[in-house]
Amino acid sequence: MSKKKKTAVAALIVLGIVAVGLAAGVYAKYIASITSGNGSATVAKWAFETDNANTTITCELDKNYNADTLVAGKIAPGTSGKCPIKISNANSEVGVNYTIKPKTVTNQPTNLKLYKDANHTDAFSTSAAITGTLTPGAAERTIYVYWDWAYETKDDNESVVAGDNADTANGEDPKKMEISFDISGVQVQPTE
Repeated sequence: MSKKKKTAVAALIVLGIVAVGLAAGVYAKYIASITSGNGSATVAKWAFETDNANTTITCELDKNYNADTLVAGKIAPGTSGKCPIKISNANSEVGVNYTIKPKTVTNQPTNLKLYKDANHTDAFSTSAAITGTLTPGAAERTIYVYWDWAYETKDDNESVVAGDNADTANGEDPKKMEISFDISGVQVQPTE
């Protein structure tokens, strides 16, 4: 082999060694494998409450009726009132959609009606419940169920007599009317 060829081969070998060294330097890097790590998130507190859960709700008359026309604390045709239901989301960190509906109504006078509003226009029943939303941390709120016992109640034929007969029957065998409520809350789905 000639000296020129040997020099060229040696130059190629040196160039190859330099190229491999440079390539190794380009591809050299730190590598680490993390086998464990920690992450955390705090779960929001759920604390929808009612102070009526294990107590009796006392329904009250809207007015103080004259003692000459009605014994104090009694209901009769021509009276109305409301039942306060207290709910709270004060200790909760999520919003809640609440539903209040009558569970049982015992000894309800025939012509006494339940309503969701003070104007007695929006009926209250298991199919027409009171619903709403409380924000996280919302303070106690009082929701009212209203009742009204009309003084005169006409039947489908516009006869007052049938209504008066029903009212009279309720008054001849008076019983204490009792209402129990189903109060439920469902977390509001968080939005972005």
